[in-house]
Formats: sequence, C-alpha cells, structure tokens
Amino acid sequence: MTTAERAEVELANRQGRLHPSQRGQVLDGTFWLAAVLAAAGLVTAVALPVTSLETRFGAGLAAASLVAALGPAVPILALACWLAFVCGRRLADVREGRLVAITGWTHDFGRQRPDRAYPIVLRTRLSKGLNEQYFLVAGGKEFRLYRLSGLRERIQAERNNTVYLTPRSKLLINVLPA
Repeated sequence: MTTAERAEVELANRQGRLHPSQRGQVLDGTFWLAAVLAAAGLVTAVALPVTSLETRFGAGLAAASLVAALGPAVPILALACWLAFVCGRRLADVREGRLVAITGWTHDFGRQRPDRAYPIVLRTRLSKGLNEQYFLVAGGKEFRLYRLSGLRERIQAERNNTVYLTPRSKLLINVLPA
C-alpha cells in the first residue's frame, strides 16, 4: 500500500467510515466459508426430508414417520440459520460502512496479566512452540495481532491510540495513534 493510499484509508477510518479497500477484511475467507456452508446446509435441510419421505414411506405417511424424516434436518437447518445470521451481520457492516472507535491510553503488559480493566491493552503470550503471540484487548474483546497484518508495529504502547472495529461483527479493522 502506498503512502497516499494509507493516508486515504486512515482519513476514512478517522471519519468513522470503512474504506472500500478494507471490505476484504470483513468479507474474508471465513465469511465465504460460512456463506457456502449456510447455503449447503439449507439445501440439505430441505432435500433430506423430501428424499427420505418419497423413497422410504411412499404415499401413506404417518405422524411418526414424519418426525423420523424431519429429525436429521432440524439441527442442520439450525446451523445453517446461525451461519446465515453471522454472514448477514458482516454484510450489514460492509453495507453501512461505519466503524466504532475506541480511544484510550494503551497499556503494554507484556507477559503479565492486567490488574484491572483498561480501555486498550497489549499482551504477549508464549505458544507451545515458544513463539510469542501478540494480543490487543479493546472494547471487552481480545484480538490476535498477526505478524503479516502489520498492526502490531503501528500500535504505540504507553500513549493514546484509537482502535477501529466494525459495529456488529466486532472485527478489528485498524489501529491508529490518537
């Protein structure tokens, strides 16, 4: 990303808007996987009872056989509805394009646990392979900061920062010095 593009993105975020180049952060691979699974679950929840009723029971259908045919479809339909709800929240975040800003003093605790609640907290944990993993806690939610995202390098500890989140799905979009 060039300096001019980064300045444009930061200006949009400071105005509380999601920049069009950041839509990919909301509609990422997780979104598309959930969308495909929701569609497949809906098709399966409809097709499973229909094929089961036609082949197994024929025209004479009793009440017990209806329950037996619908039994496997209900959990699949519930899961598909939940995945569709999650996808709908992300789509609404992109459609509205608003961001929630959390501004406050950023405390870097390293590997220690915070003694109380702070607006923005940086933490470090050791994983099983003894690699350090960085986390940001803001708005009551913990976000993992991946090395490839570049957010960890932009956060300046022990000063005021502003964290930008999507309002519905609570995804970390950007962190800027306040």
